[in-house]
Amino acid sequence: MSGRPQAIGCLLEEFYLMGHAIRGALSPTEESRGLLPGALIVLVALSGCQPCRQVALAGELSITPSGLSRHISELVAAGYVVRRPDQTDGRASLIELTDEGHELLERAHRSRARTLENALADWDGAEVTAAVETITKLRHSLHRHAQQQKPPSRESDPVNV
Repeated sequence: MSGRPQAIGCLLEEFYLMGHAIRGALSPTEESRGLLPGALIVLVALSGCQPCRQVALAGELSITPSGLSRHISELVAAGYVVRRPDQTDGRASLIELTDEGHELLERAHRSRARTLENALADWDGAEVTAAVETITKLRHSLHRHAQQQKPPSRESDPVNV
């Protein structure tokens, strides 16, 4: 095996190893301890699309609405997210970050940015920029592929809203 198939295989191995390295280096911040794993990812995604319906956020995260529901319930109980009625559809609600949710994200971001800055101390600015561009392109490609693999959304179904 050579060329592209071999490179794809190596990339897949790096994915497995990268997940482990990220969890080790960027372990949960003090502020996020006690939350479900992945709660900060939910907050980050929500901060970019709020207010929104849970089903739309689940689609953005490529997780099931029921999987997201557990996170949202926890984040609402902790005061980081609020549910509000959707004025355009009385059956639905919209979710958005509270001030406390924004503050948690900012604290976690600062803490993890310091850690990442230290971990990448031997990288120059061009290497960091190239990594951002490549990882962003990769994330978009994977997200687009995940969206194409899903059955059509049933957003109008009140059970899924």
